[in-house]
Amino acid sequence: MSTHPKKKIKEKAAKTKKELRKKPRKQFKGSIFYATEQQLYEGEVKNYSASGVFVKTMGKFFVGQALNLALPYSKAKNSKRLGEVVWQNREGVGVKLKSKT
Repeated sequence: MSTHPKKKIKEKAAKTKKELRKKPRKQFKGSIFYATEQQLYEGEVKNYSASGVFVKTMGKFFVGQALNLALPYSKAKNSKRLGEVVWQNREGVGVKLKSKT
């Protein structure tokens, strides 16, 4: 029994799909506190990189929204960073971290 040609194409595309991130992601499971101008939230980090973080949350946000995050995986004394929501799905949001100043 042979595999359907469209399925073969999808499997090949999945294998050759390039990672678009410049910095590699690291898996992390832990609580994170973050805030908008109006409210404080708690979520869960699923993974992070030097340039961004995925936060599992039930909060409703919009692309472009600014968040202040207290990064639980950071060893720095001041682990607070400003970020911007760059994508969202039913599970949570992807946040691009702003450069440290």
